[in-house]
Amino acid sequence: MKIPRVIISANNSDAGKTIITSAILRILKNKGYRVQPFKIGPDYIDPMYLTKASGRACRNIDSWIMSKDMILYNLIKSYENTDFIIIEGVRGLYEGSSPIRDIGSTAHIAKISSTPIILVMNCRGLTKSIAAQIIGFKSLDKKLRISGVILNNVKDRIHEEKIRRAINYYTNIPIIGVLYYSPLLNIKKRHLGLITPNEIREINDVIENASKLLEPNLDIDKLIEIMNSSPEIHSDFEFNFLNDEKIKIGVFMDCVFSFYYYENLEILRKMNAELIFINSLSDNYISDEISGILIGGGYPEVFAEELEKNQSLYSSIKKKALDEMPIIGECGGLMYLCKSINYNGRKYKMIGIFDGDVYFSDKVVVSYVKLETKINNIISKEGDIIKGHEFHYSYIENISSDFVFYVKRGKGIKNKMDGAFIHKTLGMYTHLHYLSCPNVPKNFIIHCKNYIHK
Repeated sequence: MKIPRVIISANNSDAGKTIITSAILRILKNKGYRVQPFKIGPDYIDPMYLTKASGRACRNIDSWIMSKDMILYNLIKSYENTDFIIIEGVRGLYEGSSPIRDIGSTAHIAKISSTPIILVMNCRGLTKSIAAQIIGFKSLDKKLRISGVILNNVKDRIHEEKIRRAINYYTNIPIIGVLYYSPLLNIKKRHLGLITPNEIREINDVIENASKLLEPNLDIDKLIEIMNSSPEIHSDFEFNFLNDEKIKIGVFMDCVFSFYYYENLEILRKMNAELIFINSLSDNYISDEISGILIGGGYPEVFAEELEKNQSLYSSIKKKALDEMPIIGECGGLMYLCKSINYNGRKYKMIGIFDGDVYFSDKVVVSYVKLETKINNIISKEGDIIKGHEFHYSYIENISSDFVFYVKRGKGIKNKMDGAFIHKTLGMYTHLHYLSCPNVPKNFIIHCKNYIHK
């Protein structure tokens, strides 16, 4: 299939990929183009910005978690009613799971999908060195198509002119955009990265400001030419969505729990599940119409005091768990299902399905994860291998639950084990992308159907 597309990568992880990608998406959207955003790598927060900028739900692709066919399948299936696909990279162009191999990197995705690359160059304090970096990025892997650069954090016109002279003299890479430094584009940080857009009332203003600052210095025609130069791609991967019975699944979606891959929710819907969104702060009970619950990642520690006040919802969830309703809690959801969260010197009561107590350290756990199933559970069977990722700075003590997964790569909850399991409730630090493990949603749906009919 012929799909006009481009990857926005960078020379380092703080070069400004997200704000520039968001600005480009908004510029094209304002011109009437339909643009589908993607984010490379395990990430929930950057996709929220890209979603707001484009007006379309951002999707994720990752070459460590997913096969080549799965990645191409996701790109192809997303192209319906779309003019362009714009893919934001992860970290620097070549950063992945290995310092000498491609897997997990933006470069790997570019080669898998035969997609041209535009490099965002962080120009703060640099002139001639920018040309040297471009030469290095281009020469390291000649299979990549670096088709243009966007200069970011440029001080002024004089700074821009010096950089242009260096790039034009030493390279043949076109400069297709320039974004000057502005305090209007600063985005606050939090312990796990950018804070979520739902907590920034001005996020649309930030994106709009970035688009207005970039647009006069962006060669739209060249950008579209680069996207249209992408070769055709094909995939043999197919996902079987068959499910003959309508079920309702409760999904916690609010300012506390918001880390879900769009594809996961889409797959559940295609498997005939109606998603009922639950607010952990304002809803008081779980409806009897619901036959399963998903509690995604988020920041329960930040909202622990508010969560603790909603004891009626705690009681309702615990009652459903004791009744063996299938429940999945990922990362923040796992923490919510534990006995307590200890944060900033205070102890907050949580639901208590698991007897663990959650604490926090200054060390962030960031890793791809490979799990081997040791005990049959609501998402996998003994012997199944599942890939995912973990990203947290909490840890759990005093937990005595059975664990269903041996962690072959990553950390997990305790002693290289993940997946606390009691009744039909599964809590895990590992985040899953269902395109990489299609049996997971199928198994979950089966258990939800069995709950209805028990």
